[in-house]
Amino acid sequence: AVITGGASGLGRQVAKRIVAEGGDVVLWDLNVDALAEAKVEVAAAHTVALDISDQAAVEKAAEESFHALGTRIDVLVCSAGITGATATVWDYPLDSWQRVIDINLNGLFYCNRAVVPFMLDNGYGRIVNLASVAGKEGNPNASAYSASKAGVIGFTKSLGKELAGK
Repeated sequence: AVITGGASGLGRQVAKRIVAEGGDVVLWDLNVDALAEAKVEVAAAHTVALDISDQAAVEKAAEESFHALGTRIDVLVCSAGITGATATVWDYPLDSWQRVIDINLNGLFYCNRAVVPFMLDNGYGRIVNLASVAGKEGNPNASAYSASKAGVIGFTKSLGKELAGK
């Protein structure tokens, strides 16, 4: 399994569970120090420090992870994400909006885009893209986060329909 945001939070807990069940994991995260700690705690097969909003870095990480996992990736868990600023829409900082969308939506797209071909070639794969109730309901003072998670929901439904017969 490849797990984005795997050095902390839900990603780290998912990684621990997969390893406990006998699986191998590669952790992707921006935080190098947390990755080093998580690698030991989780007993990860490999780690990759990267910013998932960097498409080229994601492509490279997918290739590296494919080889680290014995030339297969069976599972992708996209749990990397940020909340961004807490502000009304009219006061929302543009740089925070862009960063939230770049990580939560564009980064998730890059990860799926890079890993799905390995799954198709292998004839098997499972993908978990983490969203939020904020993507369905919208949270006040969290417009970027809510919009990004709504995008994750729509993206995942589209991808699921594209892959359903495969």
